[in-house]
Amino acid sequence: MRPSLQTFAGEFRQLAFAFLLPAGQRRPLLAFAALLTAAALALGVSALVIGSSAQLLAWALGPERLDLAFPYLRAALTLSLPQPNGVLALALAAAGLLAALALLRPLSRALRRRWLALSGLLLVLVVATAVDVAFTEGNGAVMEALNVRSAMRFWGTAAGLTAVYLITLPIQYLNGYGQQRFALVWRNSATTELAQAYMEGHNYYRLEAAPIGGGGGSDGGIDNPDQRIAEDIERAVVSSTELFFGFCTSLLSLAAYVLVLFQISGALVATLLIATVAGNGVIVQLVRRLASLGFRQQSLEADFRFALMHVRSHAESIAFLRGEGRESRGLGRRFSRLLQNLERLIRWRAFVEQGTGLYGFLMQFVPYLVLSTAYFSGKVTLGQLTVGSIAFSQVQVALSFLIVRADDFSSLFASLHRVGELRTALTAPGAQKGGDGSDGHSAGTELLLRQLTVADPGGGAPLIDRLDLRVGPGERLLITGPSGCGKTSLLRVLCGLVPAAGGSLRTPEWMVLPQMPYMTLGSLRDQLIYTLPLKAPELRDAELRQVLERVCLGPLAERYRDLDGVEDWARLLSGGEQQRLGFARLLLARTPFAVLDEATSALDLDSERILYGELERSGMAVISVGHRPSLRPFHQRLLQLDGRGGWRIEPA
Repeated sequence: MRPSLQTFAGEFRQLAFAFLLPAGQRRPLLAFAALLTAAALALGVSALVIGSSAQLLAWALGPERLDLAFPYLRAALTLSLPQPNGVLALALAAAGLLAALALLRPLSRALRRRWLALSGLLLVLVVATAVDVAFTEGNGAVMEALNVRSAMRFWGTAAGLTAVYLITLPIQYLNGYGQQRFALVWRNSATTELAQAYMEGHNYYRLEAAPIGGGGGSDGGIDNPDQRIAEDIERAVVSSTELFFGFCTSLLSLAAYVLVLFQISGALVATLLIATVAGNGVIVQLVRRLASLGFRQQSLEADFRFALMHVRSHAESIAFLRGEGRESRGLGRRFSRLLQNLERLIRWRAFVEQGTGLYGFLMQFVPYLVLSTAYFSGKVTLGQLTVGSIAFSQVQVALSFLIVRADDFSSLFASLHRVGELRTALTAPGAQKGGDGSDGHSAGTELLLRQLTVADPGGGAPLIDRLDLRVGPGERLLITGPSGCGKTSLLRVLCGLVPAAGGSLRTPEWMVLPQMPYMTLGSLRDQLIYTLPLKAPELRDAELRQVLERVCLGPLAERYRDLDGVEDWARLLSGGEQQRLGFARLLLARTPFAVLDEATSALDLDSERILYGELERSGMAVISVGHRPSLRPFHQRLLQLDGRGGWRIEPA
């Protein structure tokens, strides 16, 4: 089901509040008051700027030259001091400034800068709208000069319009650059916050392990969280910025040009409102279907990209199995669904474009039809007719803003919903911590399990029932049993990745070596120090090479003399070399406990013996999971699981 407009509004609030308000004060009333304050400050200051600029021109040119070059600036002069409108603008600016100081003072420096930037952008927007109105009035003055065949008025007004355009070039630049810069800072804030939440407390693992279909809640996972962070946030932020300032521009244009139209003809304003409501009512029927198709298209595009990435990530396995045909078929099915929806989207988008095009074509004749009688009777001049036509068009565009930008809104809603789902999943109860409510470690120096029960995530009888176990410093335990007996499930519980079905546990600080070690993006040095704390002292090359020698990777150190050379290590190193590299990390980390999950499955027996010997000499406590009989001599006790809840501990 397509989410409701109320859902989208809530998701937009979350995105905007996270950028503009402190975490503990994200209340709608506070945001609304701050936005009104920013608007009042922008309106007051911009009115003073416009009035002062007009007054400066009047002083520099004199009344006659001002009327010749800038006849449309008479109204702007009323905004300068000590005129009543100028006093009102000053009072509005002062009230906005005082309110801003009161509201923004408790905020952090970064949040204050964001609100001031928003106020500055609104100020530029008001000035830019005033410039547009001046150009409209200037076009009317040019047409009036042509109508009366006055070369002096024509060239004077043309020169004035050129001067206005050149003088206001910085405003046009600030208007475009400022909004894009605002979106850039917003994206940085939103992406950083969500990426940090994604990496905290094994959230990235929890979302990947959960079954898709829970809608991003606690009952299920969500698709493509990486794309939501990398792409959907960017779309949501950029679209929100463009549409917000576009909406503000529409409101300003509506207010300014309605005043212009009222000075020409009240009937024209009434006709405009009736025609716009009727036209928008027809177009909105097409837009509703377009928004739904756009929402579905983003999900299908994400699914197809994920399938392509999956092929790339498993290229070698697919090649070994010769699975190109089936992978191609799967990609074809996904792409076919994408194209089907895209074809419908193109068709409905064309309907909307044709509808809005026809609407715009018909609306351009309305002002001429309404004003023609007054023009032919001499009550309206050619300049007024020109201004009325342009103002009518601007007001019509402002009133049709939501309809004209319907495609953008549908894309925004889709991105907001995907980001909102991810935010909900990352802030769900238990999301910030491991499955047992802890971070997987405690201050203890031993592993202590009391009546611990481990169940299959899919349900059913317990895999391990009421396990009691203690592993102290320096001890070595081997966990074994048939496939599916719960060995890996037990490790997930011990590491805090999933909750236990019952009982209690206390875990020490340890490091886990999986069967296939993770190879990070970076250099050989990055691989070795990956598990060290970020603030750990930097290790010398000699120390790193010595550890490589201890884990039988001396030839690797010889091949790559530069430890800072970047390679694709997951592809370059064999499975055995990657497992040896995992032991090198373990020796460098010097943790008191180590958990090895089939960590020597790709090694020969001699290498296995050497590596376990290194762990024994280090005095590290070891918990191993494995099937190989060769592992028994390296351990003191054996935990045998049967997969039906039973277990027993015996000497190894």
